[in-house]
Amino acid sequence: MESTCGSRNKSAFRTVGVLGVLMMLLAIPMGAQYAAPSSHENAAHSFLTIMTRNMDEGTDFGYVVAAAGDPTALQVAMVQTFCEVVASNPESRAAQIADEIAAAQPDLVSVQEVAEWQSSIALPCSGPTTIDAEAALLDRLAVDGVRYHVVSELDEFNSISIFGPTLPFSFLDRDLLLARDEPDGQLSIANVQAQHFSNLLVLPLAPGINATILRGWISADVTVRDRSARVIATHLESFYEPAQVAQAAELVSGPGDTSLPVIIAGDLNTGPGSDMIVSYNLLTGNAGFTDTWAVTRPKDPGYTDNFYTEDPLTPATPFMRIDLVLVRGAVVPSAPKDYQVGTEIPHPSDHAGVVAKVTIP
Repeated sequence: MESTCGSRNKSAFRTVGVLGVLMMLLAIPMGAQYAAPSSHENAAHSFLTIMTRNMDEGTDFGYVVAAAGDPTALQVAMVQTFCEVVASNPESRAAQIADEIAAAQPDLVSVQEVAEWQSSIALPCSGPTTIDAEAALLDRLAVDGVRYHVVSELDEFNSISIFGPTLPFSFLDRDLLLARDEPDGQLSIANVQAQHFSNLLVLPLAPGINATILRGWISADVTVRDRSARVIATHLESFYEPAQVAQAAELVSGPGDTSLPVIIAGDLNTGPGSDMIVSYNLLTGNAGFTDTWAVTRPKDPGYTDNFYTEDPLTPATPFMRIDLVLVRGAVVPSAPKDYQVGTEIPHPSDHAGVVAKVTIP
């Protein structure tokens, strides 16, 4: 739910530096137009179905941000935040998302905000407890009878790196890249890498306490029916646009710097409707990526965030499309059209998921 926090609080963290970035990048043209294969081209294609899914941690850390600067208030805010998460029932929501994956059966899934929360003491909302969204997701996938494995996971924003191990409760945000165990064995994965960005936002919470908002990417070279592409799963910064733009540039110069076709899937916290648009223009401009939703559904805004605010039972109106599948090189959007999952009520996440089918000719 970090993008919600960003939409509410990021203005407090912006500086005049973003103006310089805007001046440099607003002139970037939009990405190259998609040209469908002509009828006489070789009909033997290889397809990949990609899903991106933000699971929602269960909080936007609004209590913590509001308590910044006051150590006593910060302790109270942590308890409030944990109880907010308990109320959102992450494991039940994870099961719903597993059902979505089982129905869509994508080859690869980029998953964000796969959080683990632990409390060793009784809180106003619960006794000692562990909430593990990853375990709940994988367990339900097994019950649904579909076989997925974790290609890689990357630990992101976490309490121990901020407060140390002394708190009686903790949280850990993770990103995952999942792959379906293809029955024909024709999907193979190699060169798996995971790394944090070097450009990260640091928030001062109290004297001597700084929160480094870890973000990063997972990449893998995927081969299907003898055709290969690099798939990059990521979750860009939501609080502060200059950091987000720098991270998008790192994607391009890092895992995106390859002769292979490239697919980026994730909650990029930038896109149509967002007030943080520079990164989207960078990626779909000079970086040469094509937005699959814009190609397959050019007249549909396809907003993916926010479907609710703090409480999954309190709906909101989505107004921006920030969960994206971007492609570059010899990989193109294919029929059927991209589609969303998770738009039913009650929503399993404040984001909708996006499923895209792409062709490697």
